[in-house]
Amino acid sequence: MSAEPLVSTEQCTGTTWPRPQSRVRLDESAPQAGVRVLGVAGEIDRPEAEAILDRLVVLLRAPDAQLVVLDLSAVRFMGSHGLTAVVHAQRRAAALGRTLRGVTGAANRAVSRPITMTGLDWVIDWFPALPEATVLKRP
Repeated sequence: MSAEPLVSTEQCTGTTWPRPQSRVRLDESAPQAGVRVLGVAGEIDRPEAEAILDRLVVLLRAPDAQLVVLDLSAVRFMGSHGLTAVVHAQRRAAALGRTLRGVTGAANRAVSRPITMTGLDWVIDWFPALPEATVLKRP
């Protein structure tokens, strides 16, 4: 993984991963205070998984991020490297005292099936749509 972020951490709204040959698009947003979202579209294999993990770590380290949501609803393929990246991101979130949630998409079997088959749905809370995933729970 690269030591330098793929996109500026100064601007978190509407950024994308700039590699044109990539099979994935990464979009960041902050829909409300304390919530950061990393939207992923395309196919996730090894190089894309590394980029996703890099971006998730940056978002998890943001001082105002209580909740980071990984939106995979537009993903067409998710290999084992993608699943591993999610596990590593969850471990980092736990170490930082942050919450990581995921969005599969309502009928997206390309994402929901590998998550269910590997038991990743027991480790991270997954939602069918983004609005439900971005709700901050008040203490």
